[in-house]
Amino acid sequence: MDRRRLRLLLDSPERAWLALALVLRAAFALRLGGAFYQTDEHSFAAAARTLASSGFVGIGGVPTSGPPVPAALYGLGFRLFGPSLLGPRLLEGLVGVLLAAAVGRATAALTRSRDAGRLALIVACVYPFFVYYGGLLMSETPYVTLAFPALALLALGVRDESAPLLCGGGFLLGLAALARAEAAPIALLVFAAAAAARADRRSLRRLALAVLCWAVPLLGWCARNRAELGAFTLDDHGGITLLHGTMFFDANEIDTTVAMKEFEATPLAARTNGLPAPERDRALMRAGFAWIFSHPAQVARQWVRKFVNFWRFYPRVDKRYPDDAVANPSAGASRGLLVAVSLLFEPALILGGLAGLWTLRARRELWTLWAFLLGTTGVHVFIISQMRYRLPVMPILMVGAAALAARALDGGAPQSETR
Repeated sequence: MDRRRLRLLLDSPERAWLALALVLRAAFALRLGGAFYQTDEHSFAAAARTLASSGFVGIGGVPTSGPPVPAALYGLGFRLFGPSLLGPRLLEGLVGVLLAAAVGRATAALTRSRDAGRLALIVACVYPFFVYYGGLLMSETPYVTLAFPALALLALGVRDESAPLLCGGGFLLGLAALARAEAAPIALLVFAAAAAARADRRSLRRLALAVLCWAVPLLGWCARNRAELGAFTLDDHGGITLLHGTMFFDANEIDTTVAMKEFEATPLAARTNGLPAPERDRALMRAGFAWIFSHPAQVARQWVRKFVNFWRFYPRVDKRYPDDAVANPSAGASRGLLVAVSLLFEPALILGGLAGLWTLRARRELWTLWAFLLGTTGVHVFIISQMRYRLPVMPILMVGAAALAARALDGGAPQSETR
């Protein structure tokens, strides 16, 4: 593409790309319709239906620990559009459009480059895994849509010494933990990076306000779980997840259902299945850590494999995916097509994104983005890892890749505030 045509592309209106994003997501939602495509969709849909009909987060009339944000989003879809899964899918697609807009605008602000912002917007609008997970009733899209704007606001708040931006970012990061609990420990690393980026007394006071805003939704949800479940906890699924990623790692590499069947056949399952959910979670967590400490060499090998799973360029071709009424993750696409689409985007975004972030390393406010990237990698290397768990860091890589591309378009010159 010559420079004149590229300039026309970069100068095209934002609303045109957002309209394309909406069309892609709506078309995919209509393609999916009312069937289930991922096993996890069953529990998210059940919680959303319970919230829509009964006003509390739970399944089958029994309160659960959450997560409340996906239940609220999809429950709203059921309330507005009726019992079909199509309504929540369309609503989630609209949220996905907001994510694409946030990626474009945040990139422009963080890099001080209009061209980088437009490139990031274009990629976010058409990125196939944003479209795919923007149609599935899972935690991915709600989590990314809260976490990335939170990180951008925190970075801009550090740069501009703005308490409102920091507090807004902190609050959104707290809400992100109500979409996926892993955001809570990762946030501690993000706040530490923000403190290191600007460590004077006034900046630390502003950051303390942001931490307070972050804690409010978490403490509120933990208090709710204390009242409903008898435990001041954010989540009660960490124990079984830890076991799947350690003691039953090889079975989980085949499929989560295989790992669950192996677990259910153990004395540990027999001892804990009758316990209240929070107490059972603590027992499984203790068993998981005990296994880790007693198998250090095996755990180290698992970590290497999980790191590869997290950062791989394309889905595993040796993994058998279900194709039935319960789940059909490929949504009708062939394995070859999934690999081809992945290779079209993932290597460029990962390698270009990391290289672009490195060129911006002098901007200390961007340490918050690095902290989230490293924290997310670390969580999934420690617990459980698949390609889809990388989705929350893809907007960060889009920032870096767009910055690198915009700099190349300018001949390597520092990026302009206006272009």
